[in-house]
Amino acid sequence: MLQNRRTLGLACLLVYLVSPLRIGALTVSIRLFDEEIYFPDSSVYVAVAVENQTPESVQFKVADNRLFNLDFSVTDPSNRPLESSGEFIIGRTTNQVFYRTVTLEPGEQFRFIEALTDYVSLETPGQYRVQATFYPGLFRGNSSQGIASNTIPLSIRPGHSREIRQEMRFQAITEERLQRERKSPDEVVEYFLEARRQEVWDRFFLYLNLEKIYRQNPERDRRFRLLSEADQLDTIQRFRDDLVRQPSSSDAALVQVPSRYEILQTSYSPDEGRVVVLLSFDYERYREQKRYTFRLERRNGFWEIIGYNVENLPNKAIHE
Repeated sequence: MLQNRRTLGLACLLVYLVSPLRIGALTVSIRLFDEEIYFPDSSVYVAVAVENQTPESVQFKVADNRLFNLDFSVTDPSNRPLESSGEFIIGRTTNQVFYRTVTLEPGEQFRFIEALTDYVSLETPGQYRVQATFYPGLFRGNSSQGIASNTIPLSIRPGHSREIRQEMRFQAITEERLQRERKSPDEVVEYFLEARRQEVWDRFFLYLNLEKIYRQNPERDRRFRLLSEADQLDTIQRFRDDLVRQPSSSDAALVQVPSRYEILQTSYSPDEGRVVVLLSFDYERYREQKRYTFRLERRNGFWEIIGYNVENLPNKAIHE
């Protein structure tokens, strides 16, 4: 009986020390993640911090899909709220929510970053006020208990369309003194390979969409999306320089100089293309062979290489 009482006492102590879902124990603050100039089609990211400012440990639930933890209220100068985005409305309709339990010790914070544009439609230039509501027990309807954050200003400026800004960014990293020609997808790939064989870098980059090639790596793409537009441009320019000077192991296949090549297959629709090429690399006693598949897109009437993958084939002996 004494042992049972001790066990009961310990259980009560643990419940006291780790207080589950105490709304008043948590505070929520938000800020703009990158503090850049935003346009109607910009992705706006908000950094969210949930903090335990009490002397006790506190538990709450964190959903894999954060929209079950978070709401954003965005209002214009007339205090009229913006409409929720279509993605947000669809996402909230699911009945299956995966989550984990997080424990915050006194003074600790739980931080994450969310795209505000996944929650509301920011299609009109203007001055807005943004406030978040965090649901530590997850959102389960209008009766869900939430914690309101601070309010921050957001300015959406009129400006160029996404297509124009992408073209401006592309022009900033391409060779201005070369003129593109309207080549077919296989001709573009052949031009690219010949430029590499002759080590003429300006021609090598002429039909490459460096941003899309850089972002075909999922981890790099995730980091890239969190950067400001200025930092994104710097990243692509560094990527270009690295390809010339010292490419990473994952990018070395793009700049490897083939001894010979053969275009095996070309297929394309009005806007997308695919070119399969056999590349050979001669060494002292053997020939290394690889099958490259280049993906292309048509932009502004010109085909660009936007990605590639490589398949290693069996080596061949040169001197048999």
